Amino acid sequence: MSAGKPLNSLRSDAQRNRRRLLSSAAEVLREQGLDASLDEISRRAGVGNATLYRHFPSREKLYEAVYLEQADARRQSFERSLAMSDGWAALTHYFEEACGFFATDQGLADLLNRGMPQSPMLDEMRDTCQRILRELLDRARAQGAVRADVEQTDLMWMLTSLQRVVAVSEPDHPDAWRRYLALTLRGLRPPGRDTGELPATSLTPDIFHELLCPRLPTHTPRPARALAGN
Repeated sequence: MSAGKPLNSLRSDAQRNRRRLLSSAAEVLREQGLDASLDEISRRAGVGNATLYRHFPSREKLYEAVYLEQADARRQSFERSLAMSDGWAALTHYFEEACGFFATDQGLADLLNRGMPQSPMLDEMRDTCQRILRELLDRARAQGAVRADVEQTDLMWMLTSLQRVVAVSEPDHPDAWRRYLALTLRGLRPPGRDTGELPATSLTPDIFHELLCPRLPTHTPRPARALAGN
């Protein structure tokens, strides 16, 4: 056996482990967001934690590898809003795109809303989206499509609230968030604007409480331990 063959074999194994780690990280981040368990990422990849840290010495490096390719596609989806001449349609498109991301990728939702200060590259993704949002708001206000007193931070809080709505309702009620998006957007409109009927059906109070406070698994209480001396 030549001296170079084991090295090539190890390199191939390392590449395979890296691909597995990136695939499992993308999966776990979609489910758990930026606070995802690194142990779970390693477990699903079928490797140990030491292997993960050899490839990605920090959480930020791992996340950058996962989102580097996605960043351009996500930014472009928001930039399409800028190409729309109608300010209200453009702003609505931005919100709909954001909620679509919230519904499919919790990690991306966290990035869009809170960024990742320890990673300038990922933080720039958030900042770019917010710059686009600011431009869309300015245009919509100039056209009289939204209230004159609406500020960018109002929209940012709205998106943060919608992220929570989407996260808890999407698995069992995938269209419910569209109703609350419509209600949210209507709050931006100047008085007297005709906004039409609300989409989807309102969730019942029982469903609302079930989604926010899921029932704990039932269990059989353990028998009380007898006191010493009894």
